[in-house]
Amino acid sequence: MTELVDATAVMHPLAAAAAERYLTAVDAALPGLVSGFHVVGSAALDDFVRGRCDLDFVAVVAWPPGADALDRLADLHEGLGAMGGPALDGIYVAAADRQGPEDKGPAVRVGRFEPLSGHRRRPVDRLALAEHGLTLRGPPPGWLNVPGVDGWAAEAFGSLRDSAGTAEVDEAVLGACRLHYLLALRRIPSKSEAGLYGLIALDERWRRIIDEALRLRRTPDVPALYLNEDERRRDALAFVEATAEDGLSLP
Repeated sequence: MTELVDATAVMHPLAAAAAERYLTAVDAALPGLVSGFHVVGSAALDDFVRGRCDLDFVAVVAWPPGADALDRLADLHEGLGAMGGPALDGIYVAAADRQGPEDKGPAVRVGRFEPLSGHRRRPVDRLALAEHGLTLRGPPPGWLNVPGVDGWAAEAFGSLRDSAGTAEVDEAVLGACRLHYLLALRRIPSKSEAGLYGLIALDERWRRIIDEALRLRRTPDVPALYLNEDERRRDALAFVEATAEDGLSLP
């Protein structure tokens, strides 16, 4: 029996159902292995969007999974993926590691199991778990020491600048708002919250592109604020560049 007691009250129903399916499946395939289960990301921040968001998680294991257990986990995640619903995206960490996950270990990247991966083991991932992780099983995590966030954010801004030309407009714009928020306030917001922050905290000339990014994420069926896609892309690129410059200059 899973321990998903209050998930339906605090999570989007699709995210709660995905978590319940996973816990039921892993308990049947590998009884006792997953002793803790924490949801992070949009599902924990009340910003889950049907069809766009994954179920981001940290699963704490009672013992290091051997070759047979890893094979079973791979089969389990393949089976869950075939069932549809939100993809799972997260990591497996040892219960004994109270300082945070090691650099590499078992992970699930958008539903696909990887037995040894560095996926979701960045400083920002540890900060997300410490700050807003939603515990569905086991005790809350004790990984509160999170060094290296500023350095990671600087690298992330560099990557965002490089990819903004091909990324979805809302991902680029809200991603820049999110990184600026992180550097300014030392917290991790949801993408929607980051967009609202950008409307308040950043220069007024960016209001139109931020509003458009929020529209694309939250209400894509309402009329666009741009009639010309090239103009929208230019504004998004300019916004990312200006926000990165400003964010990286913060004390």
